[in-house]
Amino acid sequence: MRLLVVGAMAALLSVQAKPDFSGTWILVSSDSPAAAVGSKPVVVVLTQTNSSLTLKNGAQTVVFPLDGSETTTKTQGSSAPQDLKIRARWEGAQLVVEQISATSSVRTIVSVSHDGGELTVETVAKTPQGEGREKQLFKRSK
Repeated sequence: MRLLVVGAMAALLSVQAKPDFSGTWILVSSDSPAAAVGSKPVVVVLTQTNSSLTLKNGAQTVVFPLDGSETTTKTQGSSAPQDLKIRARWEGAQLVVEQISATSSVRTIVSVSHDGGELTVETVAKTPQGEGREKQLFKRSK
């Protein structure tokens, strides 16, 4: 009986460790030079279910399965699209998204504040031009 209770509590804690990122989020700060002051605000809409996270940014929509499985799509915005492998998985309360193409790899860690009002996105990109890091802070839209 004691093992059953301990097992049930462990299962409950693991479910609680996965926050819901659903909502409309507005970029308030970024350490990237590309996020220039005075430019149009960056707004993303996240919709999360038990099995996937959907990100909408303007006309672009990307769906990430949350079971750790790998999906393949084509890169966008280049003259020669490449296969892009995407995998999202939970590491405790953080979502880790890895994107790998023939020439680059991007690792993104997404976390939400305890009160649910701030979303932090930390990205490390490795390309032929070198490694780049970026940290972004989003506030939940009211």
